[in-house]
Amino acid sequence: MPELPEVETLRRALAQELEGKKLQALHIYEPRLLQNASERELRRALVGRRLRAVRRRAKFLLLDFGEHTAILHLRMTGWPTLRPIKNPRFVFEFSQNKTLYFSDTRRLATLHLVPSADAEKLPPLAGLGIEPFQPSYTFENFWAILQSEQEIKKLLLDQRKIAGIGNIYACEALFASKIHPRRPANTLSKAEARQLFTQIERILARAIAEQGTSVRTYRVLTGEAGNFQNFLRVYDRAGELCVRCRAKIVRIEQGGRGTYFCPKCQAHP
Repeated sequence: MPELPEVETLRRALAQELEGKKLQALHIYEPRLLQNASERELRRALVGRRLRAVRRRAKFLLLDFGEHTAILHLRMTGWPTLRPIKNPRFVFEFSQNKTLYFSDTRRLATLHLVPSADAEKLPPLAGLGIEPFQPSYTFENFWAILQSEQEIKKLLLDQRKIAGIGNIYACEALFASKIHPRRPANTLSKAEARQLFTQIERILARAIAEQGTSVRTYRVLTGEAGNFQNFLRVYDRAGELCVRCRAKIVRIEQGGRGTYFCPKCQAHP
């Protein structure tokens, strides 16, 4: 699933290409995509309006058309692009010959239509936790969240606590901080917690600069792969040697997700 860096990369590209342009027509080819409005309602609310801004909250894209906002969640395989594709799930036709196509091979993506004033009150967004790069992401808030017996890796993936981090970047941040993924969060010292707090933003910022991580399906708006997969230090490297200590990277299961870590650098106390 695209995580914060991938969605932010797409947001920036969409903003550059489409902000200020008028939506002239839209076509929905996957009815399951629409969560709370029909195609007719979507058309009445958005067609003829200019796209004022493309914003992001965690892993959600918010297309602000003024009075109404369309909220898109990419899920596992959603991909917006300006390149014509086969079997798009939706097509938005903008002025100045700009057309937005949306691919979603697993058909899990969602699209909500809400009044812009209530955009972040939508249940999927309203329940999100603090988010890196936002004012809510302070060490005090982070430290308070860690006062839990939940395993630290699982806590980092809990979007109700810290929003935007997914499996790839949780593994990378824990490795950079030398923290075992199964440690209870409340066993971290303040020094360890501050290291993790800092590494999360550092790694996410680097991933954004590299236009995200293309491990499986993610692509940037123009169709090319991101570049951060070339800088991964533990994720998807089971059996390879640790870049720090040369021990073998291992993979374990946590909550149905694969976790990658170095058993020597990230030894459990």
